[in-house]
Amino acid sequence: MLRRLGISSLWKPKNPHSLEYLKYLHEILRKNEQVTENNRKLLVECLRAIAEILIWGDQNESSVFDFFLERQMLEYFLSIMKQNCGSFICVQLLQTLNILFENIRHKTSLYYLLSNNHVNSIIMYHFNFENEEIMAYYISFLKTLSFKLNMYTIHFFFNEVNQDFPLYTEAIKFQNHNEAMVRIAVRTTTLNIYRVEDEAMRSFVRAHSRAYFCALSDFIARQSIEIDHFVRSAENESSNRKKLDAMIDDYLDYMHYLNDILLIKDEKLSAVLIEVVFERLLGSLYLSSLGGIHFYPGTAILTPVSSLFFLAQFLLIVDDFHAVQTLLSSFFFGDGSDIEYQWIRNEKASWILTNMKAKDIEPRAFFNGYLNALDCSRHDYSAFYGLIFIYALCQNKGARREILDAVQFTSDVVGLSDDNFLNGLLDIIIRSVEKDTFIRTVTVELCCIVLRQLLLIMDASVDAQVECERRAGKIIASLVSMLTPSVYSEELFLEMFEDEFYNFERNKIQIGSISTDSSLLLPPPSTPLNGVSLNKRLPCGNEERTRRNIQLFFHLRHFALDLRDEEETRLPILSKIDAFVEVNDCINLENSDLLACTVMNEKSEKVHRFLVTDQAQLILVEPDSRRMGWAIVRFVGLLQDTQLTSDLGDSRALHIIVNNASSRSEANGAFYFSAKFLFDDHIRCMAAKQRLTKGRQTARQCKLDQICDLFGIARKSSTLRNNKNPFRIVKGCLPGSLRRQPQICSPCSSRSSSCSLNIVPDDPEHGAGPSTNEDWKVEDM
Repeated sequence: MLRRLGISSLWKPKNPHSLEYLKYLHEILRKNEQVTENNRKLLVECLRAIAEILIWGDQNESSVFDFFLERQMLEYFLSIMKQNCGSFICVQLLQTLNILFENIRHKTSLYYLLSNNHVNSIIMYHFNFENEEIMAYYISFLKTLSFKLNMYTIHFFFNEVNQDFPLYTEAIKFQNHNEAMVRIAVRTTTLNIYRVEDEAMRSFVRAHSRAYFCALSDFIARQSIEIDHFVRSAENESSNRKKLDAMIDDYLDYMHYLNDILLIKDEKLSAVLIEVVFERLLGSLYLSSLGGIHFYPGTAILTPVSSLFFLAQFLLIVDDFHAVQTLLSSFFFGDGSDIEYQWIRNEKASWILTNMKAKDIEPRAFFNGYLNALDCSRHDYSAFYGLIFIYALCQNKGARREILDAVQFTSDVVGLSDDNFLNGLLDIIIRSVEKDTFIRTVTVELCCIVLRQLLLIMDASVDAQVECERRAGKIIASLVSMLTPSVYSEELFLEMFEDEFYNFERNKIQIGSISTDSSLLLPPPSTPLNGVSLNKRLPCGNEERTRRNIQLFFHLRHFALDLRDEEETRLPILSKIDAFVEVNDCINLENSDLLACTVMNEKSEKVHRFLVTDQAQLILVEPDSRRMGWAIVRFVGLLQDTQLTSDLGDSRALHIIVNNASSRSEANGAFYFSAKFLFDDHIRCMAAKQRLTKGRQTARQCKLDQICDLFGIARKSSTLRNNKNPFRIVKGCLPGSLRRQPQICSPCSSRSSSCSLNIVPDDPEHGAGPSTNEDWKVEDM
């Protein structure tokens, strides 16, 4: 069972998971108390093995920890650590302790390890923190210990008699460390400490936290100034957006950290935090910048965009009543007298907080600065974040109704006067349809949301709501007049209209997303070359201007319907036909004009089909060999979305692509169907092309007429069209004496079918019951 190790007098047990093995390791430590170059590797391996066997003993054998405690083996750890034996052993020592405390599960074992104050001695030891590995393992060790804190273990770390709490005081020293992971660990450690419900410990923490909170607020302030400078100078392109995303994420982590502290509901600690954060961050930087207050050369003044961005993030994340009220009271009614500090740049180009005395400041300077930011005469850049601020204010649980009443956001003032806040928001929408406007679609969409929110939450008067409906209708009428010339003259108007509708349905605004979108915080680009979607920038060229007006039409129509509490019933635009043919339908083709063809897909796979059309659809069928005049539908596509191209090398061939309107506007939207059609001769090929071209024109004309009806304008042609399907209809079946197999279908779907029918049923009797209309599918060719 035992074997001899070289020249050593120690016998090593074969089973590494046993009390005997721990005794063996203890003997190694005892015989190697002095660290030398020769035994360094041996001690490192010994430390690793001790962690492993202690974890095993915690779960399987209590005598292991009894022996560890009895022989006071942690003292050997301290002895090794104090010999300044270099980073190699220190790293292993911290790693061993980290692994050990992470994996210990039993309370008794944990108490053994924490006894005799050895852990606090390790925490207070002055390691070489310039070594990145030591720093990483040390801060990880502190974080691991903080997860073990509770009302029972706190007394192993906090000495009430000596007023000593090294886990906290040592951790907060690394708040300004240049490594993000170290700062994150500090935040985690402190939060775990704040959550422990021990009054004596909390009293100590409160007494030692003001300096930490000041350092924390100062770090966030400098971070805010850095973001502001980057936003001012950077172009709105991909690499800059990625860099700004990282900066925003780091900033938001700190906002969530502040909120987490406030959520602990330690009133005294929260009071200290709120006072410090307002004094050194919210008031001295954000509000003073918004109000344009600066009394020293080199004072840090953020742009209105940055100020409102940071204030909005604070309200979106923090909902503590006292914190929010402190901010809003000053924001709405402050004149600058409650701001005692400002950030200025010193001779060394560093930002420092300097005491100031406010004088000759206009009343309500901060709120007036906010109202100025809503002006869209030159751009909507700051107005966008002003709207997000109001949205965050209305959503915040800590915003008291008294504040909103005082600032005139309620029913008493949301009326028809020319100078109230509601009119200011409506003016943003009105300006969006002016010639050469600077207002983006996303701003209008957000403005509609904020208006609706104010009308609902603030119990606005009926007159105010009616006025909003009237103005929305007037703006929609202006948009229609701008779009009318393009309906029939613009070749791709139908595609643009449908693309933007499906984008409108698919990309509903998410405040949490757009409020931190780097492409919106950077200056708005005016070309698509920057990779920013059209709704987040100004249009470039006639097509984009048309698309933007269509976007505005959908958003304002939705807003108007929402005000009237009505559902949308006229969108999307659908083909008007009495019945749609669907995949796997059986149809009677006695009165149909068929064209035989060979369909070849991109993989050069060939299949024989017959081509037939109705008023709206391109249909491929497979004849049934057992019954004359019947066929099974294998593919259906809309004629309006069909593209035809002749084959230059073969006069009998035609390339056909069918798009899917619902996915065409997606970035990676693939073709719904794409294949080469080979006909018997060039005459039949030409006939197919003419038929499909005419059918496409007719189908598109029908939809454009429906758009005219939606706009309330005259159609180009008043010719009545027959909407009946050309196939013979038998009651109880779908188009063309059509007998359906039991299957889930829908007349509007355009997805592929996973199966096909090879059985043609008997011709149904007249008077048979109606078939089920559900989701229809298309078989992949």
